[in-house]
Amino acid sequence: MSFRSVDRPLDDYQFTFESYLDDSARIEPDSNGHDVYDTKSLSDSIARSRQELGRTYHSYRAGSYHFPNDEPENERAEEQYEIMKIVMDGRLHLAPFSPTCPPRKVLDIATGTGTWAIEMGDKYPQSDIIGTDLSPIQPAMVPPNVRFFVEDSSDDWEYPAEFDFIHTRTTIACWSDMKKQIIQRAFDHLRPGGWLECQEIPVHIYSDDGTIPDDYGWLRWARDFETVSRLAHRQADVGPQLKDWMREVGFVDVQEIAFKIPLNGWPKDMRLKHVGMMWQRNMLEGLSAFSLGLFNRFLGKTVEEIELSLVDVRKSLFDRNVHAYHRLHVVWGRKPEAA
Repeated sequence: MSFRSVDRPLDDYQFTFESYLDDSARIEPDSNGHDVYDTKSLSDSIARSRQELGRTYHSYRAGSYHFPNDEPENERAEEQYEIMKIVMDGRLHLAPFSPTCPPRKVLDIATGTGTWAIEMGDKYPQSDIIGTDLSPIQPAMVPPNVRFFVEDSSDDWEYPAEFDFIHTRTTIACWSDMKKQIIQRAFDHLRPGGWLECQEIPVHIYSDDGTIPDDYGWLRWARDFETVSRLAHRQADVGPQLKDWMREVGFVDVQEIAFKIPLNGWPKDMRLKHVGMMWQRNMLEGLSAFSLGLFNRFLGKTVEEIELSLVDVRKSLFDRNVHAYHRLHVVWGRKPEAA
């Protein structure tokens, strides 16, 4: 496997968008009375995060998303975003848009810190970019064509069918039925000819040379994570099914590329080694965040019990004799013109 990458430290990464002091684009009311993009003002209870298990979690629809939204997790998510962009050769998407053929309206589902939406707004200044999430953790100063709203995308979408591009990224264990809640709704809310792209990384790991032993720490944790996700009615294995789901819903020209992300620095190729070492650090930083909410709420484990169980999982991430990798599934499809 090989790919071109941007070889630079994550710590040196800076946003490229221009900051604007005028924040009116975020909360400006629609003077024509049309409520398509209207949303409720953030109350103090929504904006304020809940303290639980030594972390902070979203308060809007509390408990529906089982991972924290605090600064350590947001910083980890930013690093994960940059790693994925390196793997994708600096591209924000693989759907066929470009500065000469930009999308007019874009919807980013589960936008998180909003970085993808912000960079899309920077790349396509003539486009209207909307990002939605349960947590209001996005920055206030963004390009004027970018807006964020607090929404639960598992609910019905109150948008007209006018989007040219709808996007998801790393939404593992967010949905009870991604095909119905996201892919079908995306199809319904795209213009004819519009595109959906999903970029997802299941927790399961793979190896091309059979070096993953059955008692490998991450493999054991991934099985436990998938089991507890089922108890929470959340899908933790989303990725391999995306292509079939899109076709079943009605998308055409569906394409998929699966990128390999090494679990640590085991590859000989220096670029892959660099990516693997960054990914190792990111997984080490995220293990507690991935585990605490689900394992406490659905298995009744204490924070101490959870952290103790993660000791061997962390150790396994340093074993370079195990040639394991994650798969980043990037799948995109078009809504037919006649739909």
